[in-house]
Amino acid sequence: MIRRVAALVAAGLTLCACGSISPGAAMSGWVKQSGFTANARSLFSDVKNSAKDLRNLSLNSNDLHTFCNVLYVDDGSMQSSLPTPDAQATALLNKAYREFASAAVECYSAIVMPGDRAKALTTLSNGAAAFSEARARVSAAQS
Repeated sequence: MIRRVAALVAAGLTLCACGSISPGAAMSGWVKQSGFTANARSLFSDVKNSAKDLRNLSLNSNDLHTFCNVLYVDDGSMQSSLPTPDAQATALLNKAYREFASAAVECYSAIVMPGDRAKALTTLSNGAAAFSEARARVSAAQS
């Protein structure tokens, strides 16, 4: 993670030294430097796996602690790459990451009660919708 932050700082300084850069080029640089594309796939996979695990009523709370902690850690890692060069993309990603973090906490604390699991599933769904919108904005901002 420190490596990623250092790379982002170096990229930012390099961009500053180059003079002006188009917003699309800045976003493309951020996507590349942050590893956004691969990390987004990984995070979305975590979301799908957490949802699958929440629906599996045979899993106990210890199982959920393990599975949902993966989502929490990966979500935090992605959040550390913010802000993006685009304010709207940053706001949308922040919203999605907050939803995923909340879902991970709800998942982590969910017991075998279906209502607790349903709450976490709803929050995951809200995060997934926000994340889809954010990914669309990131793509559009690269143009």
